[in-house]
Formats: sequence, C-alpha cells, structure tokens
Amino acid sequence: MLITRVELENIKSYRQVNLDFRRGTTAISGVNGAGKTTVVEAIGFALFDFLLYNQAQFVREGEKYGRIVIHLIGSDDRVYTVERRCGAGAYWFIYDQEADYRVEQRTDVLDKLHELFGIDRERSLKALFRDALGVPQGFFTSIFLEGASDRKLKFDALLQIEDYKNAADYLLEVQKEYREQVQVQLSEIQRLEFETRELEDWRGKLKELREIDQQQTTQITQWTQQLEQLEVRFDVLKKQRDELRQLENRFEKNKHTYESTRLRLGERKNELDLARTATRVVEESRADYQRYQGAEELLKQLRLDAQKRNALRQQQSTLSSTQAKVQTTIAHLNARLEEVAAAGRRIVELSPHVDEQVELEKQRDELTRKAAQYDELVKEGKRLVQQHAGYLQQQEALQQRINEIEPLLSMAALLQERIEAVARLRAQLNERSSRQRLLSEKREQLRQKQEERETVATRLRKAESTIAKIEEHRHEAEELPTLQQRYEQFSEQRYRLEGNIEGYIKSRQQSAGGLCPFLHEPCLNIKQRGVISLESYFDGVMAKDEARLADLNEQQRTVSARMNVVKKYAEALDKLGQMVEQRDSYVEYLQRLAIETARLEREVASLVDDLDALKLIDQQITREEAARNESQKADEQVRGLEGLRMQVQQLQEQAQQCDALIQERRRQTKELGGSNEQLKQIRLELERLNDPRGQTKAQREIFKQEPVYQRQLEERRQELQATEEQLQALEQQLTDYSDLDARTGEQEAVLQQSLSGYKAYLS
Repeated sequence: MLITRVELENIKSYRQVNLDFRRGTTAISGVNGAGKTTVVEAIGFALFDFLLYNQAQFVREGEKYGRIVIHLIGSDDRVYTVERRCGAGAYWFIYDQEADYRVEQRTDVLDKLHELFGIDRERSLKALFRDALGVPQGFFTSIFLEGASDRKLKFDALLQIEDYKNAADYLLEVQKEYREQVQVQLSEIQRLEFETRELEDWRGKLKELREIDQQQTTQITQWTQQLEQLEVRFDVLKKQRDELRQLENRFEKNKHTYESTRLRLGERKNELDLARTATRVVEESRADYQRYQGAEELLKQLRLDAQKRNALRQQQSTLSSTQAKVQTTIAHLNARLEEVAAAGRRIVELSPHVDEQVELEKQRDELTRKAAQYDELVKEGKRLVQQHAGYLQQQEALQQRINEIEPLLSMAALLQERIEAVARLRAQLNERSSRQRLLSEKREQLRQKQEERETVATRLRKAESTIAKIEEHRHEAEELPTLQQRYEQFSEQRYRLEGNIEGYIKSRQQSAGGLCPFLHEPCLNIKQRGVISLESYFDGVMAKDEARLADLNEQQRTVSARMNVVKKYAEALDKLGQMVEQRDSYVEYLQRLAIETARLEREVASLVDDLDALKLIDQQITREEAARNESQKADEQVRGLEGLRMQVQQLQEQAQQCDALIQERRRQTKELGGSNEQLKQIRLELERLNDPRGQTKAQREIFKQEPVYQRQLEERRQELQATEEQLQALEQQLTDYSDLDARTGEQEAVLQQSLSGYKAYLS
C-alpha cells in the first residue's frame, strides 16, 4: 500500500493543505506546533479509525466540520480515495476509481481497509496504528514500561503470535514424528558408538600401519631406483646378447656353407670317377644294348597281340557265362511252367473246400461277436456289482454324516444372533477406542482451558489492580491540563521576558554616549525621570526583568516537576477506558472459560463412566466370537444337510437302477453262455481245412504267371542262339594267336641274356 496524496480541510491548525508523497521514505519536519503530528493523526483517523481525543477537538477552532481525503494505491495496484468528514455531516467512504464504486457503510469500509492492507479482519486497525504505525508523540517507549502480560497481549497481536501458536498446534504431529526420528537416530548413534568403541585402538593400529606403509613406500622407492638401474643394465646385456646371437648365427651359417662346399667337392670327384668307369663299360656292353633294344621292340608288339587275344578270351568267357545263365534261366522257366500246371490242378481240387471254409468263417465271426459280448457282459456285471456296493457304502456314510449334523441345527439357528452380538461388541470396542482418544483430547482441552483460565485470571487481577491505582490517582491526573496551561503561560511570559532582555541588551549597546537608540540623539525622558544615563536605565530594567525571569523559571520548574509527577497518572487515566474494556473482556472470557471448563469436566466424567462400563468388553468379545465360530461351523455343516439328504436319495435311486441292470446283464449272460464252446469247435474245423481259400488264392497267383513265363522262355531261347553264334566267331579269331606264347618266350630269353650288358651300358 502506498499513500500518494493527503488533503486536509479545517483540521486543527490547517485550513486547507494538500500534501503529495512519493515512493520511499518521507520526512516531515518543522518547528513545534507546525502541524507535523496533525498529518499523522489525520492518516490514522481516516485509514485506521484512530483518534486520541474526540472529533470536536480535531476540527479547526471556529469551524463546523473537518475533512480528510487520502489518495492511495492498494495491495491490488489499483487507485483508491478514502474520504472522511468529522463534525457536522460526518461520513466515511472509499472510492474505487477503476471500478467507479463507493463503499460507504462503516463495517464495509473497515472490511475494505483490512483487505487493502492485507490484514486479518480479526485484528483491530486502531490497535495496529496505536501500538505500531502511529505511536503518539511521547509514547514510543510506553509499551515497554507496561506489565509483562500487557506487553504480551500487544506484541502477540502485532507479531501475530496466535498464528504461530496455531501453526505449532498443527505441527504437533510433525514434532512427534521428529522426536521419534531423533530417538531412532539416537539409537543409531548408540549402535554406531558401540560398534566404534575400539576406534582409538583402530586409529593406533592405523597409525602403525601407516608408518609401516611409509617405510615400505621408502623401501619400494629405493627398490624402484635399483630396478631402474638394473633395467638399464639389463637392456645393455640384452643388446650384447642379441649381438652375440647374431655372430653365432653368422658363424654357424659360414660353417654350414663350408661343410656343404666340401661335400659337393667330394661328390664331384666321385662323379668324375664314375664317368670314366661308365665310358669303359659302355664300349664293352654296346652289342648287348642293341640286342636288348631289338628284343624289347618285338616284345612290345607281342604284348599288344597278347592284349588283343586276352580281350577276345574275355569276350569268350563273358559269352560262355551268358550262355550258362540263359540255359539256367530256361530250366528255371520250364520248372515254373510245371508249377503253373500243378497250380491249375490244385485249384480244381480246392474248389469244394473253399465253400465250406466260407460258411465256417461266417459261423466263427458270429460266435466271436457273441463271445466278446459275453465277456463284456461279464465285466459289466462285475462293475455293476462293485458300483452297487459302492452306492450302498456311500449311502451308509452319508446317512451317518446326516445323523451327526442333525443335532447341530439348534446351534446353527443361533448364528445370526451371535453374529449380531459380536458386531455390537465390536462396535462398542471401536467406540471405546474412539472414546479413549476423545477422553485424551478432552482432558488435554480441559488442561489447556484451566491453564488459560489461570492466565486470564492473573491478567484480570492485574488489570483490576491497575484500574484501582488509576482511580486512586485520578485527582492528580486531572491536574495535568491545568498544569500544562500554566506551563504554557509561564513559557509565553518567559519568551517575552527573554525577548525584552535581549532588546534591552541591544538598546544598551546602541545607547553608548547617552544617545537614544531609536532617535540617535540625547534622551530627554531619562533626565526627567531622574536617571543618570541610559546605560543605568537599561541596567535597572534588565535587573527587574531578570529577577522576574528567575522567579518565572522557578515557578515553571515547579510546574514541570509536578507535571512529571502527574503525567504518568494522566497517561494511565487516558488508558482507563481501554483497561476497563480489557478487564470486562477478561471477565467475559473467564465466564466463557468457566462454562467450557464445566462442560469439559462433565464430558470427561461421562467418558470415564462409559469407559469403566466397557472394561470387560474384550473378554465378552472373546466368548461371543468363540460361540459365533461354533455356530458358524455348525451352520456350514447344516447348510450341506439338505444336499446330503438329496445325495442319499440319489444314491438309493442309483442303487435300484444298478440292481435292475445287474439282473438284465445276468439274463443276457445266461443266453450267451455256450458261445465259447461252439467257437472252439468251429476254429478246430477251420484248422482242419487248412485255409483252402488262401491256398486257392496263392495257386491262382501262380497260374496267372503262365503267359509271362512263356514269353520269357521264348526270349531266353533266342538269346541262347545268338550267344552260341558269337562264341563260334571268337573261336575262329583265337586260332590266329595259337603260337603267340612261344614267340613271346623266345624274345624274353633273349632279353634276359642281354639284360646285364644293357644295364651296364645305361649306367
């Protein structure tokens, strides 16, 4: 909020004045009585409804009314005009220039001012201005001179301590959570302290280990330096080793070259000797070499002829083998044709037995079906007997179960009643918990109210004591206006005397030489009065005035001393109305507290009685729950009773149906009793016949092959004739190679005789 302009009309010493203000700090200065306080009082009266005296004293003397207009910018950054008139035709309104809207009713004006200033409506604007914003002159420290309770009331309102108290109440749960967290952290600290109880020993060990580590670090540094030196030495030795290996490799390589050269020299000498020997042998074995070559050429031609002869012989052997196979095939086909003829004869022989086998097989199939049906009926009969026994056994078990459940009907009938009883007790238990919490809350509220009542009672006693003291000194306090008036009269007389003395001093200085200070010529009046000179005249006048001034100062000091004595009583008397209101509010508040305390005491007593009545509720709940559980179990069993009875009835019906089926199956089994014996007899007849139909089928398959066998036989006969013709042609060709083996033997003998000379010539 920012006040931009203040307009005063007929307010105390101001007839008409307009004051403009800018943002920042504004200082109002001037001599005493210039009207500085009036501006502040006007702001307090127009905006905060605060005025130390009645409105008639606030209006300029001789005027019927006074008007205050304040232009301001509200907390919503909009321009407002607050205008208040006191005296005749009093009014008070706020004008919103932007909305062109007037707020005129006193209550509405106060609410709007609270809104513009951003202040809660519960706070008094008067108290805020009086105690903080516009403290009257001479009262800046008065609040600190009041009693502790009064100071607390005012500072609590100024600093909004109640808001902090409410916030603290809201944060009680948070404080509780914080305390729990603190306790948890303290437990953790204790645990950590216990775990670190050997911390000093660990630190000592750590220090020792660090010293050892430092020693080892120094040693490692030395070893590192030695390592670097040794690495340099190692690099030198490694380089020398590599050079040595290179020299050794070169030595080995040169040595190997020398040895290989020496060996090649020996080889060349041996080759030279061999060449000389070979020349001699070539000359000696030339004739054998030529004979060997001639024999070898003839043998090549003979071997070619042998290959041709062998090929002819291979063809002859193949054709002979083919001839044998064809002859074997022809014999096999002739045998198959004999089997075909025999099969035809066998088919004719088996024809009557096939019809007999067909009839027997029909009888066998029918008897097999009847035998299988008989076996199935026997199995089903056994199953039905077992099933019938099972039905009877189940029926007996169910009936026994029904007999056990029927006595529980009365207990199951009590289930709903017992459930309702447990629910009622549970509700009472929940009510007890809520009543316990409510009792704790009520006791806490009662304690707070009692403490608050003691505090307010103390304040009331103090307020009554203060009012009594004020009333005791009311007479002294009422002297203050008279004393102030006398003090002001003394001040005016003192100012006049001091002014006269200053004028006399100045005139005395100007009257040097007996001249009149006004006419600057000798003064004739002085001589008529019998005064020697103007200096002595002024000295006498000043002496009188100084004596009067001294007497006046003494009287003023006396009055001032008396004012100082009665001023505190007057100030206290000014607060009498406020103290009376405060006392009355304390009395009213104590009455409300007494009513609330009595109500809380009644509620606490009622809750205690209720909780005493609910002390045994846990035991009652346990008993009722046990009874409810029994009824619940009984009800669960009883619910299945009708189903069990239906099952018994169904089992009886099923047992009857099963018994009827058993009788039917026994009748059917009796009808099919001889089927197995008849089936055995039929099977023996079929075994005696030895499956003539199958034999006939096999013989027919053989008989079907006769055309195939005839065709194959004709083909094989043609193939045999062609093979015999080829064999005759081959025998004619082989006669040309009849002496080939003799000629080959002769040439091989010549080859063996000249072989040694041939080898010697070639080597």
